[in-house]
Amino acid sequence: MTSFLIIGAGATGLGAAVRLTELGVDYVLVEAGEHVGGMSASITDPGGFTWDLGGHVIHSHFPEFDQAVADAGVQLNAVTRNGWVWLEGTGPEALVPTPIQQQLDELPTDLLPDAPIANLADYYRNHFGERLYRSFFEPYNHKMWTTPLEEIDDSWTSLRSGSDARNVPRLALAGTIGAVESTFPYPVGGTGALWRAVAEKLTPMDRMRLGTRVVSLDTARRIASLGDGTTLPYEHCITSIPTTTALAWAGLGARSAALRASTLYAVGLGVLGDPPEPLADKSWLYCPDRAVSWYRATMLSNYDPGNSGPGRWNVLCEVPVLGGSPVSGVAALAGVIDSLGRLGLDAARIVSRFVQRIEMGYPVPTIGRDDVLREVDAHLTTQGIYSRGRFGGWRYESSNQDYCYLQGRQAVDAALHGHPEDVYWHPEQF
Repeated sequence: MTSFLIIGAGATGLGAAVRLTELGVDYVLVEAGEHVGGMSASITDPGGFTWDLGGHVIHSHFPEFDQAVADAGVQLNAVTRNGWVWLEGTGPEALVPTPIQQQLDELPTDLLPDAPIANLADYYRNHFGERLYRSFFEPYNHKMWTTPLEEIDDSWTSLRSGSDARNVPRLALAGTIGAVESTFPYPVGGTGALWRAVAEKLTPMDRMRLGTRVVSLDTARRIASLGDGTTLPYEHCITSIPTTTALAWAGLGARSAALRASTLYAVGLGVLGDPPEPLADKSWLYCPDRAVSWYRATMLSNYDPGNSGPGRWNVLCEVPVLGGSPVSGVAALAGVIDSLGRLGLDAARIVSRFVQRIEMGYPVPTIGRDDVLREVDAHLTTQGIYSRGRFGGWRYESSNQDYCYLQGRQAVDAALHGHPEDVYWHPEQF
């Protein structure tokens, strides 16, 4: 029997493994994929372009995460923060710098910050006015969440930014939090390079089983059945697989209906030459225009030139699957090429096309979500299961890489010593 079974080698699972290594406690980490990193992995295609699975940057609120980055020994680029909003999806003339709420020509006169708020739609209307709500916040957030704003809670808005003003993010390592930073750190070799380096520091490596799927858990007897036909008894389990799967194992599958996730395509283009002028200095673009398929485009070659290689550039777009529409990878790719053509992309110079469907893109903070999660967590922890991380915890506001890493560490301390898990339940404290 192993003391800890860790399911998933993303930031949460690796955080748990690092903590257990520090404590000298035995564990087995099982990962269904062939690489570590989870949603923060990086993939290099046959053409030599490197793709993250989303627009990732490194936030840090915790010295433990800072230490993990330092111990990993990865080189970090200081990337210029230069985000823009492509308001109308027409041409470069529709580009506006972010944060868009700081780019108003005049202060809205219809702000009602003290009015009652029942959902995210109310929050945006009350705090930014009808003009910004209709032109940006409603269409952009609907594309990102694939859920009407009337069904989404508003409390996460102040928790994600780490700033004094909602939705105006600050970005720095834990020891240097201050005003909005002009640069942010990004690992050379892609986001996944950080997590590969963290994993490589773990010894012995035979504690980590890649390409091995947990088929089911016998939660009463605390035995995992693996895809290779073997079983693994355990005392405690820390899992970052979707909560919906853990619920099925625990006989609570019906509760999954209350948890909603977005589905999207990650669509990347690798292009010869230099990027067109409207994209050349950008770090990312947000697009609320419903006529444009993607909601965010990330210039990965501006994060690290090695993501594309010399004489080339690459951009990654996130294309939502809205309302159960039968969007295909082919259609998602065509829409990205067409829209970026309006910003100067020469389709004839595309030499790499990367398309990956991501069934679970974001855990949606729907109204009433936390009531379900607390009920579920109370049940799972009595059976020695700590479901944490981006989808293991299903709390968007505490699912950045630094929060997920700390969730893994704190789950270990909770299991061994009953310590509180403030990072998961109370991210507003950090």
